[in-house]
Amino acid sequence: MKTIEQIAAELQGYDPQALSAERVNQFLAQLVEPVTATETVGVFEALGRVLAQDVVSPISVPPHDNSAMDGFGFHSSQLQPGQSLSLRVIGTAFAGKAWQGTVAAGECLKIMTGAIMPPELDTVVPLEFVKAQGELIEIPPGVVSAGDNRRLLGEDLTAGQPALRRGQTLGPAALGLIASLGLPGVEVVRKLKVAYFSTGDEILSLGEPLREGAVYDSNRYTV
Repeated sequence: MKTIEQIAAELQGYDPQALSAERVNQFLAQLVEPVTATETVGVFEALGRVLAQDVVSPISVPPHDNSAMDGFGFHSSQLQPGQSLSLRVIGTAFAGKAWQGTVAAGECLKIMTGAIMPPELDTVVPLEFVKAQGELIEIPPGVVSAGDNRRLLGEDLTAGQPALRRGQTLGPAALGLIASLGLPGVEVVRKLKVAYFSTGDEILSLGEPLREGAVYDSNRYTV
């Protein structure tokens, strides 16, 4: 790294007693060096930090086809334009585990938001859209179309795909994304190290005896 004297010698018309803001920025641009060191921090410590590497998703999001609503899952091939559809409810699928069984034609599955969609189902009708009577439900015509309320595997993010890019400043949303991928930490650029000081003939350090025309340094502590 160049010394301050070497940098000053290269700046045409350099006068330390009369520096414009533009000239100061030119001076500082040559004096400082970019931070290249990195460190791995936990998600809670990563707020406001800058990513040192791309965050590559180790999983697909969502990790499986799932329901976007509390409702009833069925196959859309049974829908007929202008006609209601009557189905028998044969079970309930909850979020957190796969439902075991097979849903045949004329049947449906009560399904909760986030629950895995069995492969033979492709559509979910919300609870409030149906008329229920015992084990039977009736879906009025036109309230749902094929594929409605079904979230597909990898719809948001595919495994192996960059989720966040190097150089990005991490905010709350980015930290939530990192956590959703199951990553306990992330590689970030080392924080800047900054030194600051106060100057002036009138400035006194704390603890020094007060003298005429002088004031105690307060700016440094305020900063």
